[in-house]
Amino acid sequence: MSKILNNYYFLQFDEYLHKQLKEKFGTLLIFFVLMLYPGSGNKTFGAFFIIIFSILSDIKNKRLDLLTFLPYSRKNIFWFEFAFTSLLILLSFFIGLPFYKSFQSFLVDIATAMIFYSAYYGLSIALTCGLKIDPYGSIFLVLLVDAVLSSLGKEGVKHLYNPYRLISPLRQENMLLSFVFAVICVYLGYIAFSKKGAD
Repeated sequence: MSKILNNYYFLQFDEYLHKQLKEKFGTLLIFFVLMLYPGSGNKTFGAFFIIIFSILSDIKNKRLDLLTFLPYSRKNIFWFEFAFTSLLILLSFFIGLPFYKSFQSFLVDIATAMIFYSAYYGLSIALTCGLKIDPYGSIFLVLLVDAVLSSLGKEGVKHLYNPYRLISPLRQENMLLSFVFAVICVYLGYIAFSKKGAD
C-alpha cells in the first residue's frame, strides 16, 4: 500500500514539475542563470525572486484554485513547490560548481542559500495566508524586518550584541541556529497555507 502511495505522489510531483516549468520557464530561467555564479549574494538574490515568481505569484494571481482541481491538496502544493524551487536552487549550484575555488566554499554557499530560501519561503507564506498581507508585500516586509533587526547591535560588545544575528536568514552568524529557525519558518508557512488562508 505504501509503495502505491509513494508512486502516486511521485507521479503527482512529476506532473507538477512539468506544469510549473511550462508556465514559468522563462521567468525562472533569468534568476537561475544569475545563481550559477559563486557567492552567497547572487544565490540569495536569485532565491528571493524565485519565491516571488513561484508560489507567491500563484497566490497573487489566484492560480491555486486551478491547482487544487488537478487534483492537488494544499499540503501537496506547499511541499511540491518547496521541493521544485529547492531543486532549481541546488541545480544552479551543481552547474556552477566549476566556478568555485574550493569545495568548502561551495558547501557553505549551499547551506547559506537554502537556509535563506527556506526561512523566507515559510515566513512570506505565513504572512500572506495567516495575516492576509499582499503576497509580494509579505516577502519584502520579511526582508525589511530581517535587514533592520540584524543590523542592530555591535559585534564584540557583549551588552550591545544582538542575539537575533545568530538566527537571521541574512546574517546567519550561527548556521545551526539559523537552520533551526528556517525549519520553524517553513513549518509556520505550512500550517498557514494548509488552512484556507490563501484562497
